[in-house]
Amino acid sequence: MKYEELPRSALIKLLEENDAALKHAGKDGIVLNYSGRTAPWQITRLVKPKLSSIVKKYSVGSEAEQCLNEIWDGENLSAMVSLFRHRGKVDLILTDPPYNTGSDFRYNDRWDEDPNDPDLGELVSEDDGSRHSKWLKFMTPRLWMMKEMLKPGGVLAICIDSRELYRLGILLDEIFHEENRLAIINWQKTTAPRSDKSHVSTSTEYVLVYAKDLQRARTLSEVRSDADNKRYGNPDNDPNGIWREGNLTARSASEKDEYGIQSPFTGEVHYPAGQGSWRHPKRNLKKWLEEWGSAYVEKDIGDGRAPALVLKGGSIGSVSGQSAKRAKTKLTDGPWPFVWFGMDGTGRPRVKTYLEKIKKGKVPVTYWAEEDEGYPANLDATSWGYKESGRTNDGVSELTSIVGPDHGFTTVKPLKLISKIIQIWCPPDGLVMDPFAGSGTTAHAVLKLNKEQRAERRFILVEQGNDANDDPYARTLTAARIKAVITGNWASGKQPALGGGFRFIGLRKEKIDAEAVNALAREEMIDLLLNSYWDKSDKARTYLHRYPIGTHRHLFATNPKNEGFFLIWSAPDASSVLDRAAFKAIVEEARRAGLASKYHVYASLAPYTGAGIEFYKIPERVLEHIGFNARSDPFSNESVAND
Repeated sequence: MKYEELPRSALIKLLEENDAALKHAGKDGIVLNYSGRTAPWQITRLVKPKLSSIVKKYSVGSEAEQCLNEIWDGENLSAMVSLFRHRGKVDLILTDPPYNTGSDFRYNDRWDEDPNDPDLGELVSEDDGSRHSKWLKFMTPRLWMMKEMLKPGGVLAICIDSRELYRLGILLDEIFHEENRLAIINWQKTTAPRSDKSHVSTSTEYVLVYAKDLQRARTLSEVRSDADNKRYGNPDNDPNGIWREGNLTARSASEKDEYGIQSPFTGEVHYPAGQGSWRHPKRNLKKWLEEWGSAYVEKDIGDGRAPALVLKGGSIGSVSGQSAKRAKTKLTDGPWPFVWFGMDGTGRPRVKTYLEKIKKGKVPVTYWAEEDEGYPANLDATSWGYKESGRTNDGVSELTSIVGPDHGFTTVKPLKLISKIIQIWCPPDGLVMDPFAGSGTTAHAVLKLNKEQRAERRFILVEQGNDANDDPYARTLTAARIKAVITGNWASGKQPALGGGFRFIGLRKEKIDAEAVNALAREEMIDLLLNSYWDKSDKARTYLHRYPIGTHRHLFATNPKNEGFFLIWSAPDASSVLDRAAFKAIVEEARRAGLASKYHVYASLAPYTGAGIEFYKIPERVLEHIGFNARSDPFSNESVAND
């Protein structure tokens, strides 16, 4: 930008916008400033939606299955802006952006002024002195749009490695706000770190997790595995079912709960572990201890702590023969009380954790210490070992098994990692989006979990592929992988089919405006309507089921309410009028198709308005469904002509 060529009014506007951006960025006390910084909303408002077409060759499944999921082939910032009907409706955005390795993303300097410039720009090399600022300028508007796509309780989980970890964290704190940070997960990507490092060899990567609104977000329990359940048993024939050892010590300190407990077996006095305190009220502990057959009392034993729970009439450090006998009889006959002292009665006091009470899931985003500790340490930074998350090599092997060895990917997120994140932050009927879809692991995980859990999660993937190398792998790899797991036709041999389907949608280079809409052929218009329509009463679950081409003159789709959608449009220069004759034809088509008597009709003009008609004027209502505001958005034919 040549500032000396700008008029005074433009310079003033530029300064005002810069001041507003810095004020917004610094409202929490920290400003991430870098060369060419622009406020994200100032960039995204310049991005114009693009036309899109359904590519039947790469779409998979029945029409009912296709309308649930989408794979978009195109640049992700334009795609997110074009996905207006899903804006504010996504439960989880799970994505793996470029790590700024020196060979994984391109930047076009003209995007600073015009994010619609189609040039991919130059590959940002590792020795580029401005590589970090270019990466930030690339990511900032995309993160802003991801936040816009999320529903109020939605969650973003974004993968990264050490190269841009700190800058990404500050950027996310700025856009999502620090108080909405849910977790920093480091997962073990390899069990064989490279030995050529002179200092510390890296074996982990990270997932930064942010809520759009912490108060409305939900962190769900993970589905328990058979391995989890095998840790439970019932050695005492407890009628409450199988259980495992739990810790009686809470991590928080409370002086009134830091007291001694005398064992009915040995007479030894036990205290809370470390700096903790007993996690249950004293009255409850007294009741459970007395279930071993002897009475307990509170007594000051001179240890400088709160009064201890000791055997009535006993002495410290020893136990009467009758008390020990009653306790051992209970240990032999069972069932044992909730507070117990180990398999032979000689251990520390502990509690029972019943599977029945937690069988709906296991608590995620916590790091469990050694088994004998038994309590979760609630950490903001959470560690997932490779047994929980899988390894990068696992992801590559999975992809090779599905599509064969020639995919060209050397790093792929493992299915286990992506599945784990989806289970925790996307409900069973939720919508998952991945704007950097790569090989399609996110969609694979959604379909796999749906099959295993009888869930109904849906997905939207966006992938551009590598246009610079003429490698549109959204088609040749992403869609191919998901088709293979849907059908079970893997490169390595037949596997159980996961089922499902998706629409493959190509993002075109043409910007959408009134002139562009009016120039569409009938099938192009239908594609646009299917990709953009949403119902005000249920924007999150608006699906149109398409009729095969040529089966009707006007009828092209139905919604879940069995209402017909009709298009009076044969060609750009043909008449598009809803008159009495057209309405009679529409009613007859609906009757023959067995549809409800409400008619959604698209046309340019509607001199006739009969009963049950919902009229959508072309192009105005079409543009509205894409997100244009006819009164404020400068996308009319006249403004386009003056661009």
